[in-house]
Amino acid sequence: MKLLEKVINKAAHLLLHTESLKGYLEPLVQQFKPAWRAGFYRAKVIKIITLPANCISLELRPERSWPSHQAGQHVLLSCQFNGRLMTRTFSISSSQGQAERGNHIRLTIKTAKNGAFTSQLANELAVGDFVNLSEPMGEFLLPSCEPNSTDELFFIAAGSGITPFMAMLHTLAEREHIRTQNIYLCYFAKQGEHLFIDELTELKRFIPRLNVMFLVRKQGDSLASALKNVMPTSQVLICGPQQFKQDVDAVLNHFGHLSLNRQAEFFQTPLSNENNADIQQVTVLRHGQVTELLLTGNENLLNGLEQQGLSPNFGCRIGVCHQCQCIKKSGIVKNLRTGEQSDTGEQLIQLCISQAITPLELEL
Repeated sequence: MKLLEKVINKAAHLLLHTESLKGYLEPLVQQFKPAWRAGFYRAKVIKIITLPANCISLELRPERSWPSHQAGQHVLLSCQFNGRLMTRTFSISSSQGQAERGNHIRLTIKTAKNGAFTSQLANELAVGDFVNLSEPMGEFLLPSCEPNSTDELFFIAAGSGITPFMAMLHTLAEREHIRTQNIYLCYFAKQGEHLFIDELTELKRFIPRLNVMFLVRKQGDSLASALKNVMPTSQVLICGPQQFKQDVDAVLNHFGHLSLNRQAEFFQTPLSNENNADIQQVTVLRHGQVTELLLTGNENLLNGLEQQGLSPNFGCRIGVCHQCQCIKKSGIVKNLRTGEQSDTGEQLIQLCISQAITPLELEL
């Protein structure tokens, strides 16, 4: 059955320029079932918890066929508000063990008063509602450690970047072989906005060598001081805004930490290191109409098209959900996540993480 599905999806990719046949049929099905999403799973909201710093935790009970996750992974959360289906990416803040014992997962979300999605989560979503979840995604995972390993492990978080580390710490608390491992959580946030303080205190009972530091940069807590114990072979995981990640990298590089022992996840779409401000001509084919535009080369294509008055499909805006995927008919783009440049021929691209290097022809 899986082989047949792979063959069908391969044919859909070659003939229909979509990742799967279900994805191609999605707009048609949504005419009758607006909340249906190809490749998504239904989940019931069983609890909503208000947290400091305009955050909420959603406890969700996915349908039984939802695949189990690994600590550090994220999901796409899709909800229908005012007749519009919206999707965003959020990290899971509970462990696989918690999901198996309690039959639910937790998403911890920073809400924004004027946010198109998160403000409605806080104001419209209620216990008993149903939402859609993707399968778990991402490679931001706990490093492999041998039993009784003494390699030190550093979690470096800023703001809501604490969420994947909560899943990891609960996972570590469920293991027996972490008794000899020093684990440091360096948690930066604004004064009064640290999350999970009581939960982290409780976790220290199960992880004897867990050191938790609640840090506030504006009160003089520096990255250099927080990371002074990092050794070149220490395993370091970083989660927070892009600029925070770059600041941490600079300190770790100065201390001689090996980048191969480091992994990171950050919030914003990566920006190109190049100052490519050249104006590029972009031809857009949509619904049988042709539009000629001039876009600056230092914008991702999604932002550039929106600034020109177009409204492409989009979801997460960080290159995960593929809702902004379109066909590049010709021209060269740069992938802002990998730095790779495309060839000149036809291919699928994601607008939110693509930058025009030459004139383009796009089919939305």
